[in-house]
Amino acid sequence: MTSFTLNEEAARDWVTSLIVTYELADLNTSRDLSVSTSMPQIGMDWQPREPGQEDTIASLVRCAQDQPGILMSAEEVEVAIEFVDDGDDWSYHFLLHVRAPVSVTLASPPKEVRHITEDSAFGVDAAIEVLREATQTAEALRERLGAFVEAAAREP
Repeated sequence: MTSFTLNEEAARDWVTSLIVTYELADLNTSRDLSVSTSMPQIGMDWQPREPGQEDTIASLVRCAQDQPGILMSAEEVEVAIEFVDDGDDWSYHFLLHVRAPVSVTLASPPKEVRHITEDSAFGVDAAIEVLREATQTAEALRERLGAFVEAAAREP
C-alpha cells in the first residue's frame, strides 16, 4: 500500500487560491470568482478551532485528496476526519478507509477539537496544519494495518 504524502508547497498554493476566491467572491467584478459549495470555505482569518468549523475541516481533508499532487495515497485508500460530540467537548479522530482488496476502516484515538491546530494558526497556516496532521495520522494508521497484516500472516 502506497504511503500518504503531503506536498506542502502545492497545498499552500491550493489553499491560497481557495482563500482568494472566498475573500473576493462578494466583490463586484467581471471575473467569475464564485465560491464552489463543494470546496472548503476558508478565509484569511479562518480558525479550525472556532465552533461550527467541522464541515469545513472535513471538506478540506476530502478535497485535498481530490486535487492532483496535494494529499496523495494509493487509489484504494483515503483519509477522513470525523467529529464526535461526547457531551463535554467536541473531539475528533481521523479515519483510514481501505476499499480494496478488502474494505476496512481504522480510527485514530480521539483528540479534543481545541488541539486541532496551534492557537495562533489561522488561514493558510491553519489549513496546512490540518492537512499535515491528516497525512501523518493516516500514515501511522496505514503502518499499523501493515504490521497487523504481517503478524497475522506469520501465525500458523
